[in-house]
Amino acid sequence: MDFAIDMFKQTKKTKGRKKIEIKKLDKNSNKQVTFSKRRAGLFKKGSELCVLCNVDATIIVFSPADKLFCFGQPDVETLITRYLRRTTEMDHKIPRSETVSYEEHNKEYDEAMKKLEMEKKELANSGKDWKKGNWWNEPIHEMSAEELEQFMVAVYELRRKLDERRGEIMM
Repeated sequence: MDFAIDMFKQTKKTKGRKKIEIKKLDKNSNKQVTFSKRRAGLFKKGSELCVLCNVDATIIVFSPADKLFCFGQPDVETLITRYLRRTTEMDHKIPRSETVSYEEHNKEYDEAMKKLEMEKKELANSGKDWKKGNWWNEPIHEMSAEELEQFMVAVYELRRKLDERRGEIMM
């Protein structure tokens, strides 16, 4: 019996999802990465809350780089105006009973995500063509901020493709 447990422990490749200690991050790069990942989740939860509970909500956050990010249902300005007036009346013209269903919200969300992916691809394809030649030998100290972002996208894409190919070969 102990042998089977030992074998199971040896074959397990990952430790799975772990809880992290919630504490202030020290490194600025770690703060930015964590903020970027969690902001998307926060806004998604806000959207789900609005749809599931039929409520209006606004989320306003400033990134570690002091950039403003907002989410609002029906929209940020309307809800801020309502808050500042300390009122619950609707400032927009659509009565709450006539708002779109959660299926329509999900469809709009999916369309927005597709559009975002297309824009990311366009950004990655604009400027230098990272798909030709030996782009990995380009001197990065001569690159602009946009070119560095494109270079990073190309490196991540290369890494993803290498991992994918390695998986195919291992099969």
